[in-house]
Amino acid sequence: MNRNNHILVWTMVVSLSSWLGAPCGKAQELYRAFVSEICISTNASGGLVYQPIGNRDFIRKCAHDHGITNLAGLSLVYNRTANALQVVSGTNHDLVCTPLSFSGGVSLSKSNYTKVERLEFVYAEGNTMANGTLAATERSFLNPSNQLSGFLLSGRLQYAVPSAGTNGPAICTGSIFASSGFTFFFNDFDDERNWSGTH
Repeated sequence: MNRNNHILVWTMVVSLSSWLGAPCGKAQELYRAFVSEICISTNASGGLVYQPIGNRDFIRKCAHDHGITNLAGLSLVYNRTANALQVVSGTNHDLVCTPLSFSGGVSLSKSNYTKVERLEFVYAEGNTMANGTLAATERSFLNPSNQLSGFLLSGRLQYAVPSAGTNGPAICTGSIFASSGFTFFFNDFDDERNWSGTH
């Protein structure tokens, strides 16, 4: 793994460290998410524009679309129950919006379901037609009583955002990570075949 990848991993470690332990939701399985993408669009002169997109961008857009001016308390999470990337608010994690959801495709799992390889369709901002794909590895960590003690999702996103208002279409590619605790990242990144960062 090169130096830039190490920096990205440490950034994720710091951002996830305050969310250690059990899932943050009670009725839903919510896990702190980290997304890093590059979205490509065209400008007025016909050139290509490459724009980095991350957690703050998803949260800002969601807040703007819902007339929220105070971003404090808004978080980006992976809702395992809904199989979606969501923005939630406050300590109760009330749903604000769902930027991306995932369904369909093919999943292959170990016999004990502790590791699942997923290739699913991506649906952007509530679209009913698929916008792209997610290729991801999902890991569940069980305690001696076979109860879930940890969770990790790491994958690569590629999808298109259709035209909206004065904004033209865009192609977005990048990585998504979700975890119940940062310690699981070290096991995952020992094997560079699992690395799916944007270079």
